[in-house]
Amino acid sequence: MTHFSELRGGKLRPFLALLLIIGGTAVFYLPAIRYGFIWDDPVWYGHALGKAWRQTLLPTTDFQFYRPLSTWYVWLFLRPDGTFAIELLHGLQIGWHLLNIALAFAVSRRLGLRRWAAVTAALLFAVYPFLYQAVAWAAPNQPLAGLFQTTAWLTYFAAYPPSSNQANPIRARRRRLLPAISLISFLLALTVQESSVAVAFVPLLYEFLLRQSVTDWRSFLAAARAPRANGWWLALAYAAVGGLYGLLWSLAPRQAGIAQLALEPETGLYLLQGIIYPVVGRPTGYAADFAMPDGWFLTVTAVTLLILFLLAVRHGRARLWLLALSWIGLSLAPAFVGLEYDYVYLASRLFYAPALGVVLLWVTALWPSRANWPEKAGILALLLIAGQSVWLLTGFARDFSRGTAHLSQAVSHMAGGNGRTLFINFPDRYQLKRPPYPYGYWGLTLAPVVVDLADFVPIVAGDAAESFSVSMPWLDTDARDAGPYQVDMRGVIVQPDEMVQLAAGRDAVYLSRYLPDGRFDLQLAGSLLPDAVGKDCLTVFAEVICLHELDVMETEDAFEVSLAWSTERPLPSNLTIFTHLGSPGQPPLSQADGDTWRGLLPLPDWPPGVLIFEQRTLLRPLAAGDLTLQIGLYNREDGQRLPLSGGDGDFYAVPIVVGERP
Repeated sequence: MTHFSELRGGKLRPFLALLLIIGGTAVFYLPAIRYGFIWDDPVWYGHALGKAWRQTLLPTTDFQFYRPLSTWYVWLFLRPDGTFAIELLHGLQIGWHLLNIALAFAVSRRLGLRRWAAVTAALLFAVYPFLYQAVAWAAPNQPLAGLFQTTAWLTYFAAYPPSSNQANPIRARRRRLLPAISLISFLLALTVQESSVAVAFVPLLYEFLLRQSVTDWRSFLAAARAPRANGWWLALAYAAVGGLYGLLWSLAPRQAGIAQLALEPETGLYLLQGIIYPVVGRPTGYAADFAMPDGWFLTVTAVTLLILFLLAVRHGRARLWLLALSWIGLSLAPAFVGLEYDYVYLASRLFYAPALGVVLLWVTALWPSRANWPEKAGILALLLIAGQSVWLLTGFARDFSRGTAHLSQAVSHMAGGNGRTLFINFPDRYQLKRPPYPYGYWGLTLAPVVVDLADFVPIVAGDAAESFSVSMPWLDTDARDAGPYQVDMRGVIVQPDEMVQLAAGRDAVYLSRYLPDGRFDLQLAGSLLPDAVGKDCLTVFAEVICLHELDVMETEDAFEVSLAWSTERPLPSNLTIFTHLGSPGQPPLSQADGDTWRGLLPLPDWPPGVLIFEQRTLLRPLAAGDLTLQIGLYNREDGQRLPLSGGDGDFYAVPIVVGERP
């Protein structure tokens, strides 16, 4: 280890660079604290509800895996009211990733890389684009499992350094503790995620490829006579412990479904692209109809790995390169062998375990071993890889923030009261039309169809809720076609004449709107009250349609107009509503025309005697001044407006003062 007294002059700069990388990564992931719950989090976190901490350590038949430390860890964030401290969960998830960046540097140093090469390895690990899902989503425990795995290997490498890395030896007393710390860390990794079993062979590969502590039967007998000075026996212990835990895991009661023998070729292709990610990654995305031939992809992979290996040989790091490649293979083996492609293609988080091996593969090959300029081109290549990764990560962060904010908004509307809510066109999941990699799903599942939106409310707010989702795909078709996402919406397709029946007995109807730039906007459409008889009217149109209420709320960018209507008898099909903001007799400066509930409920479908609440949004005019809000109805076929009863004009007017923008 390097002592602080030795950090003088240029020796301090790599550590300052490492701190800058860790700090920059923290700032980048900080918005993820607001992401809340997504995907099937209600199911995953529901395993901790109603249990004592001891019960979380036992296997259960309602979960596909046996991960005692993971379920206990989730239980720690359970509040007395049944909600979870999700912000703290997200914060710790980011924190584990930051610690893993520091460990990536430390492991790289222990394996013989120089300081700046180790800093570069830490940088590539920090911005490895396949890790965004694992860090930004609170439920996956890959960062925590990775923390225990990397701690296990770091302490093992420190206890038994390779012959080329004997400088600054750790004192003998401290070194004797390191094997115990390493083995305990590995045991913890196993109980967080069972896939850690596969990397139990990393120490054996390390002994064979870097330390060569046992090369024939004579050296094996020598190692047996001096076990404390040699890591070979401890390396065997990891494999034994991993095998025993794997046996225990296979016998534990579990829900069947996900883990099974798979071995699908598509899974292998998906995993390979995570190894050669700089070669096949495109921040601008592949065309929607692009299909990469499998043979061509395998050829590119083989050529890339061959070039990297030859470069590693040139730099004298062939053994370290082979260790990194083996590390990757072990880490990815559980996904390839035990998971079907239908699961794997959604799960870029599976790359967290092999991520350090991946970046070591590229750094050992490209980092120069000489000081001449041609060799330093490798540094430029590594920096370009880091730049590409940051570009991709920025896109993933944008995509996640849009969807998670939309889901959080829906949950907040359902929280409080009885939460009976109807959602129209709510996105179930969405993916990029131009994916950044040739294989897999590059988008976000907000809530699978097996999870109701209302299921998120108890773990967030502690309230009971009820939700129902349907879709009207013809709404916002042009915006979705122009946008960056292919969107799957929740619920069966319904027609406008079904809206009254669907909304009956529900507190509110919300509509998800889609903007051409890819943003989602959850808008209150309206609601029903069963009886409008006897309620006062602000005005009446054509002695048939009553406007009961009008309320205007000013926001930074718009005026939100709330209206309440009723009719005494069925209305003709050619009527609709206009809402204009401007000066009477002049073209409107802002308007929101169309059927009620933002186009969901045509006027002919109004049930007589029912109070119909609706919401309309008028964009704020650019100029400030005194304007008039004009509410009325017209015949969409000939443009003729309906008169107010009593002959007082053809619109209801409300003065509006448009102030200067905040």
